[in-house]
Amino acid sequence: MSQPDAKPLLLFVDDDPDIQSAARLLFRHRRLEIVCANDAQSALTQLATHAVDLVLLDLNYSRGATSGAEGLTLLKDMLVLRPELPVVVVTGHSGVTIAVEAMRAGARDFVMKPWHNDRLATLIEKLLAGRTTGRETPAEPAMIVASAALGRIVAEADRLAPTRAPIVICGPPGSGKTLLARRILALSRDAGSETLIRAEECDALPEEHGNWLIRDVETLTPTIQRRLADSLERVNPPRVIAVSSLDRNVLEARLDPRLMLHLGMVVLTIPSLDRRPDDIVAFVTHFSHYFATRHGLPEPDVDDVCVVSLKAAVWPQNVRSLRATVERAVLTGTWHVPSCERHGSADGPATLHDTERMLVETALRRHGFNVTQAARELGLTRPALYRRMARYGL
Repeated sequence: MSQPDAKPLLLFVDDDPDIQSAARLLFRHRRLEIVCANDAQSALTQLATHAVDLVLLDLNYSRGATSGAEGLTLLKDMLVLRPELPVVVVTGHSGVTIAVEAMRAGARDFVMKPWHNDRLATLIEKLLAGRTTGRETPAEPAMIVASAALGRIVAEADRLAPTRAPIVICGPPGSGKTLLARRILALSRDAGSETLIRAEECDALPEEHGNWLIRDVETLTPTIQRRLADSLERVNPPRVIAVSSLDRNVLEARLDPRLMLHLGMVVLTIPSLDRRPDDIVAFVTHFSHYFATRHGLPEPDVDDVCVVSLKAAVWPQNVRSLRATVERAVLTGTWHVPSCERHGSADGPATLHDTERMLVETALRRHGFNVTQAARELGLTRPALYRRMARYGL
């Protein structure tokens, strides 16, 4: 928790270490604390970990990027996480046009590189003048997206968020359904008017309309399901985002057909974590920093063997299970990865050879031995995967 007399904390997002160093010197000389990030994922991790008061946001992070698209996407992600957060765009390549677009998207102001130290400091002090103190560091509800599979789902959710369309989000427990639902509501036209409905406890629907987030929608009683269908057929229906751990076919069998006719227009299905290996690595980085900062301990080492084991593991509660594993690694300094569960072994793989074989075999089976798709998931070329298949007799 920030103390009432704590120095303001800035987050500076820029991929140039020299510019980061210049910013640190400038702001620490003016009694402002600063943390830095060099890409979108690390920026969201820092924002989720620290009680940031203001963000300085460069718009390009990948080598050769000049369009500013990366920064605009990150700006949206930040404002979903912290809607009132003041963000100042720091732009060089992208120019004034994209900076103005960023301001339309929610940035408070922009400065051009190379900046004038006194003018930038004056702007920052002006924006910080109304900051609140003594607030808690936010929890870490950041939507970390590294895999193409999850990226497509989030992009579709963002596209539909400003509409009034009802949406069902399916996926196994702990896969991020509620987080995606809250993202949709945060990006909706009337963000902030959210009513949470816990379906298993619901004996009456809310009187007011607005946005309704319904958890475990399949547990609504038949009577409430019919009333909800009636509500959705009105001229000005509520915006309903429903969440379920059932897949679509099972959900259709559990819900009133008239209700499913409305809710089922858009069904977004989040895959289990073991089908998103890129997200596993991204979450490990995110949670390692978060829990190390939270507990005041060093981040645990993650070597190649550990990465392979994490990708091959079974995560019964998906992100929840991975989160608990990373926190345990921070607290104990030792990784305990449940990679043995997939094959029912009591001992699990003991060597990198065994673990890599498990990972390759699992990817191949998951994709019906389609080498192209399995290689893409593993981050290998087709020839490299064929060599490993020959090595392991697969």
